[in-house]
Amino acid sequence: MSEIMDCLVNYFSLNAGEDGVPRRYFSYHIVAGPGPTPDSGVPSIATLGVFNPSERCDYCAMFHAVQQGGPAAAIVKAIRYLDAYHEEDRLRKVQTTIRCSECQ
Repeated sequence: MSEIMDCLVNYFSLNAGEDGVPRRYFSYHIVAGPGPTPDSGVPSIATLGVFNPSERCDYCAMFHAVQQGGPAAAIVKAIRYLDAYHEEDRLRKVQTTIRCSECQ
């Protein structure tokens, strides 16, 4: 059986507006599944929300496949990519637990 894994990753500025909404935020859904070989994995990063549409991450459509480690390694690679992308932004990262389900 192959696995499908997913998690939400959000990055927020520490300062907020009068309405309590962070001044900057990015929200992503990462889904990873099996790749073309038994030990490979392929993640997909979907941008769910951004504070300014012009700052939408176009690079998230990149292919982040891994040859070993399956979906677990693929989701870790995608999270590392997002962390590196937002490294200079001085944002706080909040991530959900990585969920896993078996494919039929």
